[in-house]
Amino acid sequence: MSLNYEAEFYREGLLKTVIIKERNTGTSYTTIEFTIKNKLTDSDGKVIIDTGHTSFFSPKEFREFFGPIFKDMKERLDNDNANNIQN
Repeated sequence: MSLNYEAEFYREGLLKTVIIKERNTGTSYTTIEFTIKNKLTDSDGKVIIDTGHTSFFSPKEFREFFGPIFKDMKERLDNDNANNIQN
């Protein structure tokens, strides 16, 4: 299973990008690259914030850390409570 995913979320001028890439697949040192970027613009389109952060995990670390978060988010979406994701 290859883990490559990119999603963008936009709200009130803030664009949040989440990128997940699996690196070195099929080797003993497979890593998961997790990047989150934030770009905030004002009403004129002027960039106020443009930041990002990248972390690297082993597949086991990634599942243990993000698994419960993704499971909770999926349950909320499946139960049609998308507005509760912020809470």
